[in-house]
Amino acid sequence: MREYEISLGMHKKAHDPELDPFLIQGMKKIRLFIQLIVLPVIFTSLTVLVVVISDQNLSLSVLAIIGCIFLLLGVIATQRIYRRMRKFRVTGSVIQDLLRLLELFGLRIQSALFPLFFLLLIFSLFSSNTDEGTLPITAILQILGLVLVFVGVLLILNSFLNHIDGYNQRVMALDDRTPDESIRQELKNWGKKLGFKDVKIRLADLPPNYFGKLAIGTAVDNLVYLAYSKIAHFQAKGDSSIIYCVRELCWLSLENRFSYYLYYFVHNTLYTLYLAFFGLIVYSATSENFLIQESSLILCIIVVIILMIADSFIKAYISSYALLLELESDVKVVEVLSSEERPSEEIKRALRLIEKIDPLSTGYPGFKYRRNALMPDSERKTYWDEL
Repeated sequence: MREYEISLGMHKKAHDPELDPFLIQGMKKIRLFIQLIVLPVIFTSLTVLVVVISDQNLSLSVLAIIGCIFLLLGVIATQRIYRRMRKFRVTGSVIQDLLRLLELFGLRIQSALFPLFFLLLIFSLFSSNTDEGTLPITAILQILGLVLVFVGVLLILNSFLNHIDGYNQRVMALDDRTPDESIRQELKNWGKKLGFKDVKIRLADLPPNYFGKLAIGTAVDNLVYLAYSKIAHFQAKGDSSIIYCVRELCWLSLENRFSYYLYYFVHNTLYTLYLAFFGLIVYSATSENFLIQESSLILCIIVVIILMIADSFIKAYISSYALLLELESDVKVVEVLSSEERPSEEIKRALRLIEKIDPLSTGYPGFKYRRNALMPDSERKTYWDEL
């Protein structure tokens, strides 16, 4: 690579202050970091410390009960969200999640058997040709056990950074132009009807997104900032622009970020907890320093399994939240905008037929779920027997 290309790669595009409402930065980013990273780490550290220095059977029993409560919470939340998604032709169940989890465990165990066998064979042969204690396998396992305590922190930190990065890249750039005055005024009226103080809209460059959204909105102090796709503005026909933008207003009115981040906090806490205790089990089983006593080892393993399954259901809820929010936004915008002049089927048609406006987004599974839910009941695909 040439010298000037390297120098160019070291520079970044200047921050556009107009994009601030669409970004997680400053104090908002710090608060989110404390909620999703710092608090789970503190809670995990205190829990591990209490278990190590106190009556382990009692503390692990209490932790098992707490884990069962979160497991029940995860099952109820996941079952409820699946029940709501069934009316959108999206299938799923808690039992399927549990079976998939068991299959995943089996797949991971099978994948690890052969590498583990060869590693043990190599270590055994190597240690047999050296002095006793020169290369103990137990020392390596002890190190791996201690490392696992910190792996969970690194993984949730990586997930947090990916979340921030994905959120901040929803809008690439804002245009100086705005939609027609009639559209702006109509959106302000719809915003007030949906409970917002005001709506400000700008044309923008939006990257293809997973759910095929043509407008991206954010609410700051009950004031909506709306970035509408420049391509959609010039290619949409009729009043499709109103449909796409009001849909985003409906999405904002349904969104509950507090609930979402609360579940994310629980997920991160359970995740770091079971990884930390699993690491302590590995360390205690291969060391003379029993951080987890032999009499409490079985109970600790049970606690890890409970926390792991509970976390899986909480994660299933988090993964389904975004999809359900998009599907319910389609329903709400149809209910809000339907009238004699604008029939509901026309609104559904405008929402699902965006190939000419944003063909890249239509290839994502998220938009395919939306399009399938928006298909009229009378319409069905052609069968092979009819061809």
